[in-house]
Amino acid sequence: MMRILIVEDDIDLGRLLVNCLKKEDYHTIHVENGILGLEKMKEIKFDLIILDIMLPEVDGFSVIENIREISSIPVLMLTAKSEEKDKVKGLKLGADDYLTKPFGIDEFLARVNSIIRRANYYNQDPEKGIIKYGNIELNNYYRTLKVNLREIPLSNKEFDLLLLLMTNENHIFTKEQLYDQIWGLEEYDSYDEKNMVSFISKLRKKIFMDEEEYGGFIETVYGLGYRWRIK
Repeated sequence: MMRILIVEDDIDLGRLLVNCLKKEDYHTIHVENGILGLEKMKEIKFDLIILDIMLPEVDGFSVIENIREISSIPVLMLTAKSEEKDKVKGLKLGADDYLTKPFGIDEFLARVNSIIRRANYYNQDPEKGIIKYGNIELNNYYRTLKVNLREIPLSNKEFDLLLLLMTNENHIFTKEQLYDQIWGLEEYDSYDEKNMVSFISKLRKKIFMDEEEYGGFIETVYGLGYRWRIK
C-alpha cells in the first residue's frame, strides 16, 4: 500500500484529506507542523509528501529544502498564496506540483494520482517502464518511442507531453494545464494557445503516420483540451 504524509496545520483540512486518500486505498499520516513531518520521514518511507507552505515554526519552503537534502520523494505543495513567485519558488526548491487553496477534492486526487504514477514510471526498470498501446511503445526508462517497431525521434518536450497523456488515459487536460506541466511556471508568460495547438499537431504527425490507424489516440475534446484515448 502506498504511504502518504500530509504536513498541514489546518486540522480540519488535514482530516478531510486523510479520509479522502484512505478511500483511494492510500495509507496516510497527518502531522501539523514541519518539524514533526521531518521526524516522520526519518521513521517511515513515504511515496508522497503533501506539504503546506504556511506552517508554524518551520515553513514549507524550509521543509522541502531539508527534504531535498536527503530524498527525491515526490512533493505536492499546498498554498493559500496566489502569487506566482511563491509557486515558482516552491517548484525551484524541488516541489513536483502545487495546489492553490481552496481546491476541489477531485482535482486534489487527480494531482496525487498523477504524481504517484509519474514517480512509479521513473523508478521502474526498462521492461516495466514500457507503455504500450497497439503498435505504439513508449519506453520511459530509455525515453524512446517506437511505432510499428520503428523508433521515432522526439524532443524532450514532445516525450514529456506524450508521457503525461499516456499515463493519464482519458483524463482531459486543458491547453494551459499541459503548458504548465511541460514547460513550467517560469515560462508561462510566453504561453500562446496557437503555439500549443501547433505543437500538438506536429506531435500527432510525427507519431501517427497513418491517421486511420492512429489518429484517434490523442483526442481533441473541443472546448476543453486534449486526452489520450484508445481507439
